[in-house]
Amino acid sequence: MLIRHAESTANVGKKTFYPETIELTETGKMQAKEIAEKITDKPDLVVTSPFIRTLRTAEPLLSKFPETKHEQWQVQEFTYISPLKCHNTTMEDRIPLAMEYWEKNDPYYEDGKGAESFASFITRVADCKAMIKNRPENYIIVFSHYQFIAAFNWLKDTSRITKELMGEFRQYLFNCQIANASITEAV
Repeated sequence: MLIRHAESTANVGKKTFYPETIELTETGKMQAKEIAEKITDKPDLVVTSPFIRTLRTAEPLLSKFPETKHEQWQVQEFTYISPLKCHNTTMEDRIPLAMEYWEKNDPYYEDGKGAESFASFITRVADCKAMIKNRPENYIIVFSHYQFIAAFNWLKDTSRITKELMGEFRQYLFNCQIANASITEAV
């Protein structure tokens, strides 16, 4: 099961500083509690990304099932723009940078310190899929992020990381809707 983090300050247009430190809004905190209420069976494993918003989203569930194992994996959002360029900006401020990145359509391009290439991102998603498949636990809940969840459910083959694959994923993102606090079955 994949759960997108609850509403964050970035999601409501607030300025942010570093991707990993973005906090939940008050609405997000309520959404996190609602997620914990919806999940009635004890998970075998709860996974969060290194980003604080996934941990904050998982906290009510981890409190509900304190004996559940919790691990942090590299299931964070795709940070394709260098965080140094995004310091103290809003999502709207970052739109031109995002457009520039996707227009390059270069799967191996890294935008700078703290950014990853599309190829690295896809490899990270594939590694996570393999980890889940090889785990002894049956009921695993992963608290993650929009682009990661979209890629997880979209990705079928990593043998060809090409411009075409990158374009296909970008088009998939346009059609993919994963709201904050959404619970999705892993494909």
